Amino acid sequence: MKIGKKRALTTVIILGLALCIFSGILMTMSSRKLQADTYVHTEKLHTISAVRKLNYALSFGKPLDRYYGLDALLEETMALSTNILGIEVAGQDGRRVEACGQVSDVVRQSGAGEEYVLRKDGIYVFVPFDAGTIIMRLKADTVSTGTQKFIRFLAVTGGVTLLILVLTAALSVMIRGREGIGIGRMRITSILILLSAQAALGGLSMYYMDRSWQASVEQIAVSAAGMVETDINAVIEKGLSYGELTGIDSYLENITSDIPELSDLSIGEHMIKTTNNASSFPLSIEGAAEDEVNLVCYYDRDLIRINRRNNIIDSVILLLITIFISLESVNFLTGHLEMKDSRKGGGLYLPGFRLFNFVVSLAFTLDVGFFSVLSRKMFAAMNLPDSMSFMSGMPNAMYSAAVLIGLFGCSSLIRRMGMKKILTLGLIFGILGYVFCALSPNLVLLIVSRFIYGFCDGIIINSVRLYASAQKDPELHKKLLVEYTASCNLGVSCGVVIGGLVADVASHTAVFLTGAVLGAVCIFLAWFAGFPGKQNQGDGEDDMSFFSAVRELRRPQILVFMIFVVVPVYVATLFVGYTFPLFGDEVGFSNSMVSGFLMINFIIIAYLTDPIADKALKLLPPKYLMVVYMTLQTLSIGLFALTGTVWAAFLALVLTSFWDCFGMVAIDLGLDHVDGTTTEKCTLLQMVFGKLGLIIAPVAITSQLARGAAGATGVIVLVLGLGLVVYALFLFTSRDKTGSQARKEVG
Repeated sequence: MKIGKKRALTTVIILGLALCIFSGILMTMSSRKLQADTYVHTEKLHTISAVRKLNYALSFGKPLDRYYGLDALLEETMALSTNILGIEVAGQDGRRVEACGQVSDVVRQSGAGEEYVLRKDGIYVFVPFDAGTIIMRLKADTVSTGTQKFIRFLAVTGGVTLLILVLTAALSVMIRGREGIGIGRMRITSILILLSAQAALGGLSMYYMDRSWQASVEQIAVSAAGMVETDINAVIEKGLSYGELTGIDSYLENITSDIPELSDLSIGEHMIKTTNNASSFPLSIEGAAEDEVNLVCYYDRDLIRINRRNNIIDSVILLLITIFISLESVNFLTGHLEMKDSRKGGGLYLPGFRLFNFVVSLAFTLDVGFFSVLSRKMFAAMNLPDSMSFMSGMPNAMYSAAVLIGLFGCSSLIRRMGMKKILTLGLIFGILGYVFCALSPNLVLLIVSRFIYGFCDGIIINSVRLYASAQKDPELHKKLLVEYTASCNLGVSCGVVIGGLVADVASHTAVFLTGAVLGAVCIFLAWFAGFPGKQNQGDGEDDMSFFSAVRELRRPQILVFMIFVVVPVYVATLFVGYTFPLFGDEVGFSNSMVSGFLMINFIIIAYLTDPIADKALKLLPPKYLMVVYMTLQTLSIGLFALTGTVWAAFLALVLTSFWDCFGMVAIDLGLDHVDGTTTEKCTLLQMVFGKLGLIIAPVAITSQLARGAAGATGVIVLVLGLGLVVYALFLFTSRDKTGSQARKEVG
């Protein structure tokens, strides 16, 4: 099939423009997050002395409202920076105790425990101390100005990149062919051009943000110098001369311990040359000669290198996201051009089917990287005893319960309503659930909202999977499963990263509202994909009945497989989506970084499932392959549960991804050796028992969180190991019985 040159060129240009704008938005959000984080961190340093003085005074039992001189302390802190518009002190009950400057509004931390809140009237920063919280109101124009500079930089680089893209596309289209170019050539050309453009734009943005962050490190040293100067002058004002001061070295050591970017501080008589390792600043000390006192700040290069590396990782993750979306966009457009003429009225449209699953997976996984952390923090805000820590797992448990309820009636609803209507109903539940999650101020309402949202996945994911398994054409059945698996994993990998970034830049509320908007778009895509109005199952209509599937549990092979294989394997999936984000929060990873690590899991599964599963299934039958899979999963996750280190967590995340490439295929085929059953019935039972495991496991895991995320992961290892032992023994004894029976027949 040939495509006209003008049409092909226009398609590439429009697609390139849309993707450049999209990647520009992601990069701008990342830049704004980085600027806000470094700005807030720098300004928080000005409160170090105030926090130390408050904690020292309150350690003698003095109530916070009896701390005389609190107003002077706040004024002294405000004088350290022109960026501080106002500052106040609130008690543990949230009541204002003292305020200074422009702080007319009452802004407090939400149940999610933000470090700061970015508003139009300023950035409100929360600094806790023993008896309450210091709240600073900072100027917001510093971050806004930095963001505008980055946007101007991005506009110039993006414009140049887009111009090069247009010229390259025009040249590639005009080189060969008089009438037009083929679909295959257009696909390859578009991918190469768009990926090169995204790599160039992402690389330049990465360089700009790295330079901006390095410049912020020097500002931290400037803030430290101002703090030291103020504290020394405050002591001198009480009647001492500079030469009579003692304990300066100990004081500087305490300051250094509160500023991780600085490895040491010292005061000398001479300025030193500023290098990458140290900077020198003159101090204006009362009674000391000009340039006689200089503060030397030594940088912690190891920490700075680690932070730079983390920033680069964040940028690379965003670059990969734009590349994956570019690939999906090109595949959809070329597939659409290739199949649109052969599309039958009312028939399933494969490019639309893949696009629907991709966008649905992206929209409804935006919160994967932070939801377990959000639930945990909302639980902490309720001040309940540790014995009730299982409550923080209830949102996930209720979500799984709703998924299970949706699954029970799913097959019947497909036959009665048809795929189009049932998918629309599921999307409506998803939209409502996300909106209610966005409006939930506490854990109780979050549990209710998550229950409503659970019907979304209970209907959509199960409907599409049952629809694919019910296809009588083997080729179509296989094609739908491949397209479904690949598009869902790519959508999830993009969704968790974008959601984590939006949560860091804006708020959790913004993430849920973004997902609701994308969910509305999916309603149109469900109809565009050409799902049938009603499921046509012919003579096998009862094969999709839930009660018909339940009767299969009378077979020992199926009952043991569901309880001791399916349940543990689904529980093990919580390591990726539940305990790993909790561990990331423990060690200080940002939402976007946790999401980036999770993306690795989904990308490996999306691209390597087909080749790895194909080779694995040639080596062993599915039922024995499941023993290998569960053994490897137990060892990988168990390594993290035992050590609790970052490297063990990352290694377990990567290894479980590779094992999932064949394990999640083998589990679908694990009962093919059982005569008299069907794929549809086994698939339905598998989803039911899997969701039962996901209902119970979050509560069991969160009840152990007092031991840390690694300790709580031990629950997963225990369940997985128990299932492995029972299933392996069952296979061994069943084989012996089969062999004995065969020998008797031969005799």
